[in-house]
Amino acid sequence: MKMFASLGRVVARAGVVAAVFSLSLAAYAADSQELAQPLQLTRVASLPDSAKPAGIPDDYVVTPNGYFAPDCVATVHEGEQLQANDLIRRASGVTEKVATCGKANFTLEGQRIEADGRRALQRTPPPVQSGWVQAANYASNTPIGRIVATWTVPTAPANKSNQVIYFFPGLEQLPNVQSILQPVLGWNGYNDKLWTLASWNCCVNGTTFHSDPIAAKAGDVVVGDTYSTCAAGQACSTWKIDSRNTTTGKTSTLSTNPYADLTWVFGGVLEVYSVATCNQYPSGPITFSNIQVYDRNNNRVSNPPWQGSDTSGINPQCGYGLSTTATSATISY
Repeated sequence: MKMFASLGRVVARAGVVAAVFSLSLAAYAADSQELAQPLQLTRVASLPDSAKPAGIPDDYVVTPNGYFAPDCVATVHEGEQLQANDLIRRASGVTEKVATCGKANFTLEGQRIEADGRRALQRTPPPVQSGWVQAANYASNTPIGRIVATWTVPTAPANKSNQVIYFFPGLEQLPNVQSILQPVLGWNGYNDKLWTLASWNCCVNGTTFHSDPIAAKAGDVVVGDTYSTCAAGQACSTWKIDSRNTTTGKTSTLSTNPYADLTWVFGGVLEVYSVATCNQYPSGPITFSNIQVYDRNNNRVSNPPWQGSDTSGINPQCGYGLSTTATSATISY
């Protein structure tokens, strides 16, 4: 887990900005796969005491990038675009700057990040497993222009407690991380004990942005596609992250700026919060298949040099493993 201690979130910089988090979502109707009543991101208050890093306020929310104040999480709706300098171009054409938040956030491992970007020297990890369990990843010598992967929504955990589970491929910067682009499948991400899909970009000046979530259920086939919208060879400030449920035909898209070249590639990641027993994982293993990685010149990477992490120190131990091919990554648990 050492090389992943800082994965899954991005270092906050001075001038933390945010937008008031307002999300209208829905209780799941199994036959129509719609979200039909208001839901909110899972709050720290809903986690058992054994799962909370010390010092995180109860009103903070759980995201794929760590623990944030609700007003440091912003929704970029369909037809809108996250641009440079913390600007959101609304569907009406009006450009707005998100409000400054000024609140600390916390990494998945419990390290406090101050509003000015300073990291606390100490971290207080939660007593039960929270963080990146496994990730098929590699560092590219050239900027990446696209990654796309396919996977199937697993069966929900047998033990439906207050744990949160995320699966995603993605792209990030090296060595100075400014954002991570992720099409994310989450279980209980919205305090709903259901599967949802949304696209995320974290953390521009300390704010984490996401698209409007859509519904998913066990057996649905998901495609996560993160790509530059510019011509081949260009350093592009306009990207899209598509979280697509091919079974229902619905897509949750985030139009965004990557803020720097993307060179850290993730073919598939398992991230968890508050897992105390093995039956709190969904059915596994999970395979990210048909993984395609393209460089900025639109040349396909023929044999990505995937590597994983050391899971020997994770508690509980649940048969963790990673196997890869040029186009797949299977995470066992």
